[in-house]
Amino acid sequence: MPRTYLPHSYLEGFGATGPEAAGSPAVWVYRAAIGEWKCAPVAGDGSAGRHFNRVEDSDLHRAPDLDQALADIEEGAAELVAGKLARRQPLAGAERALLASFFALLGVRLSPRFAQIAEGEARAGYQALAAVLAEMGWVLWETEPPLHFITSSSPLLVAFPRREEQIGPDVDIHSQSAEVTLPLSSTLALHATWKRVGELWRRAGDDALLEINGRTCQRARAFLVSPRPAVPG
Repeated sequence: MPRTYLPHSYLEGFGATGPEAAGSPAVWVYRAAIGEWKCAPVAGDGSAGRHFNRVEDSDLHRAPDLDQALADIEEGAAELVAGKLARRQPLAGAERALLASFFALLGVRLSPRFAQIAEGEARAGYQALAAVLAEMGWVLWETEPPLHFITSSSPLLVAFPRREEQIGPDVDIHSQSAEVTLPLSSTLALHATWKRVGELWRRAGDDALLEINGRTCQRARAFLVSPRPAVPG
């Protein structure tokens, strides 16, 4: 079975709008090699043509156990995003842990830094990131059409907004200024931070939308995905 960058259940949260999207679930996809937005099905049709979400690059890390771990929880994570998070309902401990694992797997499997390391190190990196994400506070940014969040072939980004900490020798995700952004659907995005506890829902203004979508574009080596053929902000 072909490897994919992103789970189908996750991609469906960025479902396309417009007449081109009629029928099976589809998204708008931008690839630099093509240079324009194209409407594409979320799942490939099995034909010889390349599907945007199929992993064919040899430099991506191959970790079968992490692929399986993602497959085991992706449906449960999608249900929580579309259910409790979309309805602003607090999470139980096990639900938060499951989502933290899902977020970490999205980050680690597609991170360029894991391309050449041993599978055991990749697994340890995933476990460490999942534990940290479970501890951080979560701001859930919400938006409504026509504004929307986009996603990409590598959507999770760890940022250090304070410049003085960026150049420090011991800066890592435990630094107080560290934050993680990850689009969860076209209308919901995660902002994990040490400055909050628990979960907090906020309406995304222009600045938040621009910042999150900009970060999503930063590591998009293969493609961008959107419900419409545009990146708002």
